[in-house]
Amino acid sequence: MTVTPPHDSDTTFTGDHRGLTRRQVTTAAAWAAPVIALAVATPLAAASDPVESPTAYVSGAINATGTSSTARTATYSGGSLNFDSAGVSGVDSGNLTLVVSSTRAGWTTSTDIPAVYQAAGWTLVSASPDGTVFGFSHAPISNGQSVSMPGVTWSAPVGSAKPIIAISISSDSDDVSALGLTFS
Repeated sequence: MTVTPPHDSDTTFTGDHRGLTRRQVTTAAAWAAPVIALAVATPLAAASDPVESPTAYVSGAINATGTSSTARTATYSGGSLNFDSAGVSGVDSGNLTLVVSSTRAGWTTSTDIPAVYQAAGWTLVSASPDGTVFGFSHAPISNGQSVSMPGVTWSAPVGSAKPIIAISISSDSDDVSALGLTFS
């Protein structure tokens, strides 16, 4: 048997044709992409639902302005670290670790990140030599408590790439989940 696919007259298969054509693979991929995107987006949407297990989470927003043809800025504002025990008694947040980072080349900050976070009760535990990543720790907090998360503004010149900024949190307690913010 000889099969010549109608969409590609230069290709001829001889013998039994079993398997998928390029068109079938492309069609399947096109239909799968929205499903994959939905699967990736679902955990983010779930974060706005009521907490079902003890969770430390960062509130606030990261907003950016500008394009590659203009100067750019990105600002983290309105934030706090919060702990919700989800009704589990006797559970605190555990020791908390916060990482504030902007890892895209060309992005700088005029905010003295170590000073403003230390003033808010965080302890500086690490800083990258280039000043793009800072690690802080905080003692455990109880259900319903919040810890201030000072705002930070980064900037980049005309021609720069979009920012990669993360405000991430983790707990040393195996009973506590953590949710941070990322912007890229």
